[in-house]
Amino acid sequence: MKKTLSSSVTGGVSKFGVVVLSLCVLLFASCGVGHRIEKAADRYRVDSSIRNGENPVKTIALSPCKGLILVNYHYDNLFESPQEITILEVDPKKFRFNALDHKTFRKTSEAALEVGATAAINGTFYNMKEGGSECYLQIDGVVSDTTKNDNMKLRANGAVVIRSGNLSVEPWSRQKEQAYLSSTNKKVSVMATMPLLIYDGFAVEVLEYKGFSDKRHPRSVIFRKDGKICLMVIDGRHKGKAAGMTLDEVQRYLLSMDGGEGCITAVNLDGGGSSTLWLNPATSGTTTISGSVSGWDKPSTPDDAGILNHPSDNEKFDRRGERHVANSIVVIKR
Repeated sequence: MKKTLSSSVTGGVSKFGVVVLSLCVLLFASCGVGHRIEKAADRYRVDSSIRNGENPVKTIALSPCKGLILVNYHYDNLFESPQEITILEVDPKKFRFNALDHKTFRKTSEAALEVGATAAINGTFYNMKEGGSECYLQIDGVVSDTTKNDNMKLRANGAVVIRSGNLSVEPWSRQKEQAYLSSTNKKVSVMATMPLLIYDGFAVEVLEYKGFSDKRHPRSVIFRKDGKICLMVIDGRHKGKAAGMTLDEVQRYLLSMDGGEGCITAVNLDGGGSSTLWLNPATSGTTTISGSVSGWDKPSTPDDAGILNHPSDNEKFDRRGERHVANSIVVIKR
């Protein structure tokens, strides 16, 4: 078609046509990206009935690069408290996933940057004194850790399972762990965790765990919706700015977003001071995140470059409180 268009005009007219066509293509592409960003901003916002009527929500949404959409919400009064929520939507056609064993205590951002990841979220629960995962962890068929204690064996009912780079959220059990221990599939990575929050579009009953499930904390969650994999961090422990959520509140949020359409599957990761969502500062378009988006409190030093939420380990509402953890989930370009 391009050859036909070129041969039907001559000289300056041909150049003009090329310029107009190029501008139209750029405008169309820009409108397409803008439409996707706008849809994403609506997709993960909770219904007004959950946020106490028409209580305002401040929304920032942008696309750091093709295949990623970043959405940040600040609710003045969600569950009768201020809430700060950051979600990174990942197109699995553009990116693959894997689990990462840090081998020692390391920041999620540092470990992910070292392996050339585009983005990352902190992983499952770990032994804060000795290191190592408290739940089953297998990377590319190699078992790093098994579920350690009876309490975790009872409560670890969810898992992030990655097959050839494709991530799914699945139920987990002791029987499944034994099956994976006897498997020889080298292309499978598994990170068991707790609890499974949503499965097949319905809330999963959460076993009562005093202080963990019924109190508000920062939370890290992976969920699937509309063919996309989403990494979500709910900030917390910041009085007057971000309260955090109970697990019941997290479930209600996940089921009520998108006008009540909710998500398909979701699982809770390690939270509290561990909760960290990171985007590689070298990602094409990341300068938009750090500089020119109205309302985005940009990273200010190399120490917090790429951190998208407000980790609570330093007890300050900034991006410098990242904790050293034992494992993470990484996002890598295909």
